Amino acid sequence: MRKRSSIIPATVLILLGLFFLLSNLGALKGLDLSAEELWPGFVVLAGLAFLFQYLLGARDPGLVFVGTAATFLGLFFFLFTLNVELPFEFENVKGPIDWGDSAYLWPAYPLIGGIAFVMMAILSRERDVLGVGLVAMTVGVVAFFFTLGRPEGLEEIAQFWPVLLVLLGGGLLLRPLFRRHG
Repeated sequence: MRKRSSIIPATVLILLGLFFLLSNLGALKGLDLSAEELWPGFVVLAGLAFLFQYLLGARDPGLVFVGTAATFLGLFFFLFTLNVELPFEFENVKGPIDWGDSAYLWPAYPLIGGIAFVMMAILSRERDVLGVGLVAMTVGVVAFFFTLGRPEGLEEIAQFWPVLLVLLGGGLLLRPLFRRHG
């Protein structure tokens, strides 16, 4: 019963966090979107379908990895298709993000892979992939410092506070899984 009682508040927190984050990044201005801009949504939906399949009983750890990776890749691709303008500029990435910025944003790929491995380790208890995930995440974060350059207006990073709502909601959703299997 506890699991069901936390699904609604967790989902509300995640949706609110994503809404405020997209609003802070200027991605919701104009909402006149085309299929060319929205195709990453299919990648996100496919990723979520894999995750829900795992959570609904198919206990294959690969579903967690693929679901997490696809969800985050789709969200990452939205930065390009929606030409999101970051609220701060880096030495190498200024203005709205476009596909030309890929040369500087490649560290997102090992970071996303690392997050997927860590989620796989947490949800499926495949602990042997935890180290790989942490190393990949570290490589991604450190590489961003080299590819992006120093951020201009570092204090403006605080606009990413809605990510905390998303993480809190995700934690509420995952908590029952740990109790049941732990």
